[in-house]
Amino acid sequence: MVQNRGINQDVTQEMNRSLLLKNLRREGMCSRAYLASLTGLKQATVTNIMKDFLNWGIVTEVGFLNGSKGRRSIGVSINPDRYRVIGVRLARKHYSVGLFDLTGTQITKKRVDFKPEEQPDAEDILNQIAAEMRILMKKYGKDTILAAGMAVPGPFIAKKNRIALITGADIWKDVDLKKFFDRELDIPVFLEHNANAGAYAHMWDLKDAYRDDILVYIAAGQGIGAGIVMDGKIYKGALGTSGEIGHMTIDRNGKPCACGNKGCLERYASSLELVKAVYGGQAGRAGCNFEDVERRIREGDQFCMDCYQRACESLGIGIINIVNVINPDIIIIGDDMARPDPERMEAVIRETVREGILADVWEGLTLSISTYQGDPILTGAAIVAIDRIFDSPGQFIPATNQVVPASPSDE
Repeated sequence: MVQNRGINQDVTQEMNRSLLLKNLRREGMCSRAYLASLTGLKQATVTNIMKDFLNWGIVTEVGFLNGSKGRRSIGVSINPDRYRVIGVRLARKHYSVGLFDLTGTQITKKRVDFKPEEQPDAEDILNQIAAEMRILMKKYGKDTILAAGMAVPGPFIAKKNRIALITGADIWKDVDLKKFFDRELDIPVFLEHNANAGAYAHMWDLKDAYRDDILVYIAAGQGIGAGIVMDGKIYKGALGTSGEIGHMTIDRNGKPCACGNKGCLERYASSLELVKAVYGGQAGRAGCNFEDVERRIREGDQFCMDCYQRACESLGIGIINIVNVINPDIIIIGDDMARPDPERMEAVIRETVREGILADVWEGLTLSISTYQGDPILTGAAIVAIDRIFDSPGQFIPATNQVVPASPSDE
């Protein structure tokens, strides 16, 4: 097919900027010459774009590097000091707001727990989140904080910017999240499903080492979801609801779920259900929450350990279904349920899955518990914003910073 329209020079320049930033992020620190060889761009193009980046403050020079033939080059890296993004994680019974630099490093974090049954209006919670974000924006300035990313539980209808269902919290069903933040804040807020955000964080942490593999990150917390990575990209499906494994049936005649189904995975393997299994009708009262269950498991409480094992077995059954449908190379399990006893969880799930799939498929599968430091879903929310900035840096850097560049030292 003949291309009828050419590519505007400004568009080409922005594509080249994005290419350089994303490669520089992966490399951490390198020379302009290496970036040119890595991207296939001309040395002059790389040098000119780096002049812009240095002037804008998005990139910084980091001293001399030893190159080929004994030559020394001035290294460059993403500047961790100039710009910031906000990461937000919304869960069923808590939210977190954090500040991050453009390398994805967390600077601040605040977590607030709430009871959905005591929040008659979703906008009450959103107003609290927006207020926390404004505090950061006021402290650091609009020219410093470029954007925000928000990870939300699902099923999340990405095309409509709303959460279709949060079990036990119907207040979210008809709320257009993007519309709310567009109205309340002066920075763009990008929305993502929480499991996808967790997958983004692990992809960054692995520095795309597994970009050719199919990777599934399972967020097993108050709900259960999966971020599915294929060819280095998150697979989202037609409406953006792919990976909603919490509502996968593992027992057709099992416990009823708020989604209308019976025997959904999250009714057996989520942190909320683990607390109910341990405390019954007392669940949620003082001293009867997930943190208490976690403590008791670590102290060797046999009843709690048995409940935890059954939850892990149920999660393993869900993973069998994922393996049979997707045939991933790598599965990483994280979030709340992975905290109490990661070794026990891995052993139980590995045994359950191994017994439930073909031997050849098992041999080709890498399954592990996440060792990510910090909250990957919160960090992943920030990474969603950083990725958008790196896609089109010229659209996010304040115009006051885009002045005629000085001439930094060339190699």
